[in-house]
Amino acid sequence: MSNSHRRATGMVGTAIGALLAAPLLSLLSSPLASADTGEDVTTLGPYDIGGYDDTLSYDTSYAVDNYLTGTYDGSAFDLDTFFGAPGSDTYDVLLTDPGVFQLGVDDVDGTLTYVDNFLGIDFIPTDPGFGLL
Repeated sequence: MSNSHRRATGMVGTAIGALLAAPLLSLLSSPLASADTGEDVTTLGPYDIGGYDDTLSYDTSYAVDNYLTGTYDGSAFDLDTFFGAPGSDTYDVLLTDPGVFQLGVDDVDGTLTYVDNFLGIDFIPTDPGFGLL
């Protein structure tokens, strides 16, 4: 792996960490949230972090959904990550560039399903994790 690839990988990891740090700190440090849907789901955000919008939702069973939107290098994207309650063995990760592609993986009770859509007509909702809360 060349130095430029290592630097790019390091920058991506740092960017993701920076984007997730503020919502996670808010989640851990404050019992107050900006919205409550009435279904024991608490939503923090959306927070504007360096031009990206990040929304963190969780429920009383500790299932967590994180929805990030923004643009990178002139291209818009949505990144949804969902982690089910501890012990549920359920998660999903979905990256969407609206109108271009969707790539992701969905794991329900240990059964993996891959998402790879390249036609906008086949796209699934960009925040399916919130529906699972």
